[in-house]
Amino acid sequence: MSASKKEHRFLRLVWGALPWIMVVAIVVVIVVLGGRIKEEKTRLELTKKAAIKEAAPAVRVITLTLEPRRLEDKLTLPAEVESRENLWVKAEVSGQVIEILVEEGQLIKKGQVLAKLDDRDYRSRLARIEANYKHAKLNYERYVELSKQKITSESEKDRTEARLKDLTAQRNEARLALSRTRITSPIGGRLNELKAEVGDLLMPSQDVAQILQFDEVKVTVGVPESDVDAIFDLDEADVIIEALGNRRVKGKKIFLSRQPRTLARLYNLELGIPNEDGRILPGMFAKVELVKEVFPSGLAIPLYAVISRGNDRFVYVEKDGRVEKRPIELGVLIGWEVHVKSGLMPGERVVVVGHRFLDDGQAVSVIKNVNDAAEILES
Repeated sequence: MSASKKEHRFLRLVWGALPWIMVVAIVVVIVVLGGRIKEEKTRLELTKKAAIKEAAPAVRVITLTLEPRRLEDKLTLPAEVESRENLWVKAEVSGQVIEILVEEGQLIKKGQVLAKLDDRDYRSRLARIEANYKHAKLNYERYVELSKQKITSESEKDRTEARLKDLTAQRNEARLALSRTRITSPIGGRLNELKAEVGDLLMPSQDVAQILQFDEVKVTVGVPESDVDAIFDLDEADVIIEALGNRRVKGKKIFLSRQPRTLARLYNLELGIPNEDGRILPGMFAKVELVKEVFPSGLAIPLYAVISRGNDRFVYVEKDGRVEKRPIELGVLIGWEVHVKSGLMPGERVVVVGHRFLDDGQAVSVIKNVNDAAEILES
């Protein structure tokens, strides 16, 4: 009786659980069938796409054969030409201008007389001091002899000696003032502007003439704080003078300021450039190309050849009449091209025209292949 009850209880338990077992079995069957259906659907879609690719006509494209070359990451900044020396000659003594000996635009030598002032007052003063000096000198020499003979006191000799020294200083001062009535240029260069005219009454420190030196000129360019480190050890840079038909000259580094000169956090870089023909004039606008980094054997492609989808960047590489989607890592922009850091190899052919209509594995017809992307723009 005990065994019969246990068997009866087991059957009742199984019979009660049977509906749930059926439900679980049905769910398992549905999941398995759903997975197989999805797999089949995916397979059919891939087969359909492959069939479409096979049946679709080849897309006409232009390719670029990648060749390693020297690439330069450049920073182009505006600048202004300045003269090497820009000196205003000033009057050192007062007086009326009686003669102008130079003209604007004239080449000036160091020490050349630019203008003369009326020197009559200065000559009169010098003559008076010279006379007093001669008398004081004779008087001093007489007292020296008398002192040797013990006829006069040492104090008298010292007094005449002090008088002689004072007049000597006055004579030197008067001679210097007289010489300054001839206004001369302390440097050689070109006379850019002449302010003094005959009849003008000049005062000390008044501007007379502007002398410029520009057999060598300099350009000053403001370098942003973010780029200072990249050009810190720079020795030279290309300078482009726009007013002279974009004339390109080499500028030698003169000085890099160690603190910013403006609120824009720009550090002044001064470059010296030769100007033998004198055609580069102060005040001209210029552009300075600063090389931040060099890639001796870099690969570059046109920026428009890169396809962006989200954070992904890729191109299509052609091989044997079909294309392969190739993810790439980009570097810096170099003009209208971009440096490719990884993802491509030298000799590969990248689709640069027609790539917007492609898909991975699609057949293509290469109508033109170039070795330089500039050839595409010229065609």
